[in-house]
Amino acid sequence: MTSRLPPILLLLASAAALAAVLIAQFGFGLEPCHLCTLQRVPYAFGLLVALAASLEGRDQRQRGMLLSVCALIFATNLGLAFFHIGVEQHWWESACAEAQKLSSNAGGLLARLKAGKAEPACDSVPFQIFGISLAGLNLIFSLVLTVYAALAARRTFQQS
Repeated sequence: MTSRLPPILLLLASAAALAAVLIAQFGFGLEPCHLCTLQRVPYAFGLLVALAASLEGRDQRQRGMLLSVCALIFATNLGLAFFHIGVEQHWWESACAEAQKLSSNAGGLLARLKAGKAEPACDSVPFQIFGISLAGLNLIFSLVLTVYAALAARRTFQQS
C-alpha cells in the first residue's frame, strides 16, 4: 500500500492558497492584477493532480509520476512568482504594467471608468506582510511545495 499523505497535503495546501487569495479578493477587496490571477492557475492544476494522486488504487509508480507532475506545476508557479517580483521591483517590464501606463491617457481613463473598475498594475505592491509582497509570499510557498512534491515523488519511486 502506498502512502496517500503527501498528495493529500499538497491538495490541502493548494486549496488553502486558493482560499486565501479568494478571501483577500472578495473579503477584503484586494483586486488582483493580471499576473496575480495567472498565479492561481497552477494551484488549481496542482489541486487536481494531487487529488488524482491521492485516490485509492494508485500504485507507487503512478503516485510517483503524479507527484512529479505536482513538483513541475509548483515549479512553474515559482517562476511566475519570481517574474512578478521582478515586475514589482522594476527589474523588467511586463505587458501588464505597460498596458496600465498606456491607459493612463484621457481615452484610456474614460474606457476604464466606463468599464466600472480598473485592473491594478502588476508593478504596484498594494499589500505586504512583514515587508514581503503577496508575490513574494507566493514564491516562498511555491518553493516549499515544489521541494516537498519532488522529495515525496523521489521517496515514492524509491519505495517501488
